[in-house]
Amino acid sequence: ELDRMRRHRPVTGLGVRQGANEVAKRGGGRCLSSGTPFPSLAPRGFKATTQEVKRKGRSSNFISIKRRRWLGRLGAENEDRTREEGESARMDIERRDIDKKGALGGLVAPEIADEVYTRGRWLIGLLVLQSSSSFVLDKFQELLKDHIVVTLFLTMLVGAGGNAGNQSAIKVIRGLATKKMDGSLDTKMRVLYQQLQVGLFLGISLATIGYLRVYVTNGSHENAFAISLSLFFIVLTSTVLGTTLPFVLFDMGFDPANAGTSIQVLMDILGVSITCVTCSFILSSFAESVAH
Repeated sequence: ELDRMRRHRPVTGLGVRQGANEVAKRGGGRCLSSGTPFPSLAPRGFKATTQEVKRKGRSSNFISIKRRRWLGRLGAENEDRTREEGESARMDIERRDIDKKGALGGLVAPEIADEVYTRGRWLIGLLVLQSSSSFVLDKFQELLKDHIVVTLFLTMLVGAGGNAGNQSAIKVIRGLATKKMDGSLDTKMRVLYQQLQVGLFLGISLATIGYLRVYVTNGSHENAFAISLSLFFIVLTSTVLGTTLPFVLFDMGFDPANAGTSIQVLMDILGVSITCVTCSFILSSFAESVAH
């Protein structure tokens, strides 16, 4: 726009009406003879009134004067904006310096302190929760003493549950983060139904492999069946729980990413409980049938 204005032709020598039309055209006004609007060739706010055109229509410096006034206002606005941005940047630097000095006496950066606090409170809570599995083991210590094979494969069962649940949780967390999933009831039911089917197929597959693994090592069909059935229930439960937990945290206002660590701890407790209850029922039933 400024280049066009610099290359304007002087209106000296034209009649009042012709000069007025020329100036109005460059200022985005209307033709005085026909009344039709001219396209704007000047910056916004650059308008030539009819009185100014009639009074200064023969002056070749009319547009230059208007242009200098407009550039002056633009320069003042830019100067004020630059001053405000500089003041804001200075205040941000001072605020960061204060935060750095205030974080643990200046020994740790504030972002590190915030991350330690956010992650630490979750880990402490999960640590206390995970320790409750000792009560389950204490209650079924007779089972574990009589059937050592259950103890030998307990880590396999608990680990499989944590892995399966973590996979489902990561899928939901990614969907919430990328906005492919929302917190609506329809989305929850659709995803839960899908993961329930996935959990059934995964449970059957892993239970079959677990049965073969235990039988090859232990040589007992009873122990292999009890442990493989426990594995099926653990995988199915962990898949459903891993799908549900991120939605629950999302609805409660917490970060759904915490479901990844939470599902591991929950499945440690539930895995031990499911294994002890299932193996106790199956092995005691086999023992009674053999006794009779």
